[in-house]
Amino acid sequence: MNVSSLIVNAQDGQALAVQALLTQQAGVEIHAASPEGKLIVTIETESDRETIAAYERISKTDGVLSAAMVYHQIESEPDQEI
Repeated sequence: MNVSSLIVNAQDGQALAVQALLTQQAGVEIHAASPEGKLIVTIETESDRETIAAYERISKTDGVLSAAMVYHQIESEPDQEI
């Protein structure tokens, strides 16, 4: 399993619409949002290829100004996490 976190910046006045679009995407979760439109987002996928595809979808979502990946981890056995 791949777990990544991103900072997503929504266009002014578009934060709620961006949040609604992102939560419809599989494996995407929003953890926090500022009034200015900055979102803390995580992506959970099964492969690097799926992570890249999810990141690209987020970057191209209507109302998104920018998306920056700040963390990425690969877990081979998430059920046996320490």
